[in-house]
Amino acid sequence: MHRAGIIAILVGILYLGASNGKSVKSLGILNIAPNNEENALDIQISFGVDVIRAHGKLGLSLPAAVGEWTHCNDDQTCVQWGDFATVELKTGSAPGCGRVEWTSNFAREIEDCYDIDEGVHWYGGGETHTQTWPIENNPRFEGPFVTSDFLQNPQNYYGGVVENYWLLSNGAALVVDPDTPLFFSLNTTRPDRVCLIARDQAPFTKREPLKLAYEWCTAENVKAAHQLAMSTFFEKPTGIPDETMLIRPLWSTWAEYKVNVNQTIVLDFAKRVVSEGFGNSSHIEIDDHWESCYGQEAFSPEKFPDPKAMIDEIKAMDMRVTAWVHPFINYNCPLFDEGMSNGYFVKDAKGKTGISWWWQGTDSGVIDMTNPDAAAWWSARLRNLQETSGLDSFKFDAGETFWLPASHVLAGESSMWPQVFTTKYVETCATFGGLIETRVAHLNQKEPIFVRMLDKDSRWGYDNGLKSMIPTLLHFGIVGYPYVLPDMIGGNAYGDEMPSKEMYVRWMQLNIFMPAVQFSLVPWKYDSETVQICLDVLAQREMYRDEILAAARQAEQDGSPINRPIWWVDPTDEITFTIDDAYMLGDNILVAPVVEEGAVSRDIYLPRGTWRSAVDSVVHTGPTWLRNYPAPLNVAPFFIKIA
Repeated sequence: MHRAGIIAILVGILYLGASNGKSVKSLGILNIAPNNEENALDIQISFGVDVIRAHGKLGLSLPAAVGEWTHCNDDQTCVQWGDFATVELKTGSAPGCGRVEWTSNFAREIEDCYDIDEGVHWYGGGETHTQTWPIENNPRFEGPFVTSDFLQNPQNYYGGVVENYWLLSNGAALVVDPDTPLFFSLNTTRPDRVCLIARDQAPFTKREPLKLAYEWCTAENVKAAHQLAMSTFFEKPTGIPDETMLIRPLWSTWAEYKVNVNQTIVLDFAKRVVSEGFGNSSHIEIDDHWESCYGQEAFSPEKFPDPKAMIDEIKAMDMRVTAWVHPFINYNCPLFDEGMSNGYFVKDAKGKTGISWWWQGTDSGVIDMTNPDAAAWWSARLRNLQETSGLDSFKFDAGETFWLPASHVLAGESSMWPQVFTTKYVETCATFGGLIETRVAHLNQKEPIFVRMLDKDSRWGYDNGLKSMIPTLLHFGIVGYPYVLPDMIGGNAYGDEMPSKEMYVRWMQLNIFMPAVQFSLVPWKYDSETVQICLDVLAQREMYRDEILAAARQAEQDGSPINRPIWWVDPTDEITFTIDDAYMLGDNILVAPVVEEGAVSRDIYLPRGTWRSAVDSVVHTGPTWLRNYPAPLNVAPFFIKIA
């Protein structure tokens, strides 16, 4: 094995030298050298000439039998192992970025890994069941990096929001090309490393040749690196979603009633919302099991004898009405035959309708959102439903690649399968306007819609409970989805889980300045104090509505998150890098809710600036810790930056 050469790319310079008689080359931000781990090469990611942002090893999966490497171009920015594999370093898509490109006609796996250095924190990637901020303390076993449903397998599956983007607290950003068949591991298969693996394996199509390609970008700090990466590789929103939904709460039937909904229940639900003082709300959302058959997209005449009259009555209460829909049609629905005969379902490798399953059907067709005719057919039926019933819009569920049939065949470039299904699904949903929500997204940053967190459990911990709310909020924002729809106040009450009054109140307070508030479990099932606390939180949202809308409009202008990590205020303050229980609204409001069971006080860190408490109007100068800050059950601490 060859140990004598080095290829280097450093920001802004070209350098030619020698090492053991072999030439040395520099061009950009990446440094590569041999190391003693099989055929792997060392790599360093630099900012400027001397500041190292990251380092790792390239080609860890190359077998020793492929022999020594040699240069493969005159610039010596390329290394090859005979005709087995080639890695080339290139200038990146923007100043400050460098590109790594692997190609192999024989390998079925290419693996590069980067060290998780002490004091350097990682953000981004995929939504997870145990959501942490930063992510290095949440190990991930090697698996396909695709949109999935972690409710089916919390340990191995991601959620519905997945982007090939990671950000480091020291000012580096990593973006993997979207056509890479990416598998990912974090601090498991290879301890203390983040690993990127291109592999010819389901759910991806076979690749000839196999490629692994990605870019590193570096900047002076974490915020600057993030802004560089987002502006270079992702689109910003083309607008903002429904302004009323940004300010006023919505009410879903799901957690309160599950599938036991009918016309009487929905009307009584809406009337109680108004009578309890919550009439200043956005809309009522009719969730699961309003259809006559799953996928038929028609109100059940037994459960909803006159849906238009029901919807008209709710609208007379000054609220809109939406309904839950999905991309499946069950086999027993009359529409299944029409969808199959017209080729509107995702097909299998034999060109036949691929039969899939989902949580409400075992023999189902999946509408092929990559087929324009199928998407148009599905959309037309939804628009007809709106016209006949008066529905204002929809809650769009599912859309993850997880639900596609085995050996699926989609339309478009096969190198983008299967993630293109999620992208096209969201694009189709987005045509229904700013009142919609999806629970999936992949390369959909431009869509001005609400993206919902996957169902949260009614528990306190990071394991999909209350403590995971702020980390999930920050994750969505940092991968480019500012219009976050948090899950329902108190969680979904699955199984025997039912939020206590304390959990419910703290969940409500935590939502105070998130982009939306979603109720389902009702506050009046507790007591009058709970109702009043919820009304008080909503009144504070109304008081600061201009700040919420201003942050939403900034997201449209430059892609900034509405809710930002604390380091956004001072990206050089290392204390802020691991704060996961507080968040910003825009640049000037810091929210520090209680997330610990039984706590009536908490420690709060205020970064650089002058901050006025919204609780007692006391002014504090940061950076500083406020130890044991009082926060009884009726108090949600937040601070206004005044200088």
